[in-house]
Amino acid sequence: MADVDQPRDQVTEWEDRCRAQFAALKKWASGCGCLLKDGDLPPRDFGKSGREHEVFQHSAGRRFWKSTFPGEAGFGAFGYYTPAGYLRRLRLSNIIFADDVQFEGIWPRAKGLSLVTSQPFIHPHPVRFIPTQEEIEAFLESLGFRWVESRLLWERDDGVELADTHDRNFIIAPDGIIRAIDVQPRLKPGFDLAAIIPG
Repeated sequence: MADVDQPRDQVTEWEDRCRAQFAALKKWASGCGCLLKDGDLPPRDFGKSGREHEVFQHSAGRRFWKSTFPGEAGFGAFGYYTPAGYLRRLRLSNIIFADDVQFEGIWPRAKGLSLVTSQPFIHPHPVRFIPTQEEIEAFLESLGFRWVESRLLWERDDGVELADTHDRNFIIAPDGIIRAIDVQPRLKPGFDLAAIIPG
């Protein structure tokens, strides 16, 4: 009988993939000036953290900065993300919602590496800034999405799926337009990201 190792479990493989991606990102960031030091980041005076990020901004800044927790790359309804999956999610969000999320760099910290991004500060509507469920549904339908009850998510014919579409992830801006904040998109297997990038 052949002397072979036990098959590796999926969790170990996923952890190894995350470590390898973080290491590759650190090497790439070091070579292109995106390896951040503490002093490169805005003062962390916003005083807010979520389940995925620490959030901070310059006192007079027009952008919020976000850093993932050390060694992590965010999570949500679709599960935990690898660093590549997290960055792909942000790119999809930029394409779908015309966001302006920007990659700022990799931040080495005592407990691991953090992915750092920024996004514009959106002023809320002065009277009513949380949209109703009906308004959210109409907004997503205007972007070509349909609700799939059996899967409890929104999907589109180009393979994009949306989760985390509760009212705290949308805001009504002063111009009355609904903006998505932290809605989580992903592309179903077999669909091409290039096909949804505007030409």
